[in-house]
Amino acid sequence: MNAETHPNGPWLATLDALALGAMATGLALLTLALILVPQRLAQRSASQGIVSLHLAADGQVRLWNQPVPSGQLVGVLQRLEAGPGNPTLRLVPDRDVPWGVVQRLMGQLGRSDLPLELQLP
Repeated sequence: MNAETHPNGPWLATLDALALGAMATGLALLTLALILVPQRLAQRSASQGIVSLHLAADGQVRLWNQPVPSGQLVGVLQRLEAGPGNPTLRLVPDRDVPWGVVQRLMGQLGRSDLPLELQLP
């Protein structure tokens, strides 16, 4: 049907197009937010008190992309406790790490007075 011969006038087709454009823009912004917000939350910096310990599939622990030998983990935790503020430890295991290894490391980390988070892959 031609817009000029539409019973409600030529403006109805224009309003339909504007509404469709606004809806498409809103959906695009919502999709972008659903992608970016979780990434932003996961990347809170150490200045906000988050210290991420990454647990690799082979059981190796990394802090700030540096390997931490298991014998030095207690010393690292003590330095974090003695440092300024009260940081939160976040354990980020690789998806291939057995759950028993994660639980064992959480037990070690739980002995400190620092709050502990677990970020599942």
